[in-house]
Amino acid sequence: MNWQKIAEAIPRDAKNISQNAQVDSAQVCKLWNECAAKFLLDGAMRAHEAINFRDGVLTISVGDATYLDDIRHREYRVIRLINQALGATMVTNVKYK
Repeated sequence: MNWQKIAEAIPRDAKNISQNAQVDSAQVCKLWNECAAKFLLDGAMRAHEAINFRDGVLTISVGDATYLDDIRHREYRVIRLINQALGATMVTNVKYK
C-alpha cells in the first residue's frame, strides 16, 4: 500500500470542510425562512423554523401543528425558490419535527 497516495486523497484542512458544510446548512435554513415568508401567513411563519440541512434533507421544527398542513402544502414552492437561489437542486426533501 502506498501511503503517499492515501495522504494525497485526504483533505489537508478537514476542519474547513466541516465549517463549509455548516455554512451551507445555515444558508439553506435562512433561505427557507426568506422564501417561506412569500407563501405562508404570519401565524404559520411564527409556528415553524428551519433547523438543519444535510444530504438534501431540510429539517423543519414545527411548534404549532395547526399550521403543519399549510406549511406542507406550500413546501414544494419554497423548495423550488431555494434551489433556484442556490443554482442547484440542493434541497430534495423536507422532514418535520
